[in-house]
Amino acid sequence: MDWQKDLKRIFADRKSSAFTLTKKSAQLLAQMAKGKVGTEKLVEAAEQIFNSHPAMASLWHLAQLTRECSGSAQNLESKLRQFLAQMEEHTKASVAHASEWIPEGKILTHSFSSLVFQTLVNASQKGKRLQVICTASFPGGEGFNLARGLVKAHIPVVLVPDLQAFAWLMQCEIMLVGADAWCEDGLVHKVGTWPLASFANQIGVPVWSIGTSEKRLPMKWNEKMKGEAPLLFQSSILQDRTLYDLTEWKLVAGTIDETGAHQLKD
Repeated sequence: MDWQKDLKRIFADRKSSAFTLTKKSAQLLAQMAKGKVGTEKLVEAAEQIFNSHPAMASLWHLAQLTRECSGSAQNLESKLRQFLAQMEEHTKASVAHASEWIPEGKILTHSFSSLVFQTLVNASQKGKRLQVICTASFPGGEGFNLARGLVKAHIPVVLVPDLQAFAWLMQCEIMLVGADAWCEDGLVHKVGTWPLASFANQIGVPVWSIGTSEKRLPMKWNEKMKGEAPLLFQSSILQDRTLYDLTEWKLVAGTIDETGAHQLKD
């Protein structure tokens, strides 16, 4: 197994959701442990994965678990697989709660969240009438993949340029996004979430975030969490490479996790 190449692909991945990256990382670390990769290399690999994606809380938890259990390769492999299974169970529970809670009507979402996608599909299958407004979500354009997936699921979708989302927000019931992290200061998510959430609050549209307990990050927002976005285009022109921003908790109406929907403010 050429785990070094697999690690580099994870380090460089700027398009996959936090859930997808965590799943890939946990599976790779478990394979490395099974292949008798040394303790130091395992811990180093887990920490490098998180350092490559410092806004993703689930990767922080994965690094902590790897460090705590690195004394025994067999124990570590077992714990990693348990972590992954638990995260998947939490995801199913969060989606179940969110699909029951979600209102009918127009819903705006930003970037790609596998939990948001599953929630919208489940809610539609339960008979809820939805129309989803997907931002293109530059840089990266993750909104295109979300829109395509929703179309395949026969859910009405409007794909909009990021700035046009402000006009569409005035017609929406809620703004629903995923979470790369729920840190002490607020919601860490794709750049552009904060200005949309700020405007949503001004016009009375509630902002909700769906995640799992693995999204909770016991630290404050820091500059490293901004990440580094892919280039908009190849050029010598100076480009803003911010990938994530912070939406303060005062702007978030509530969160949904495996235990249910939790309103943070009236």
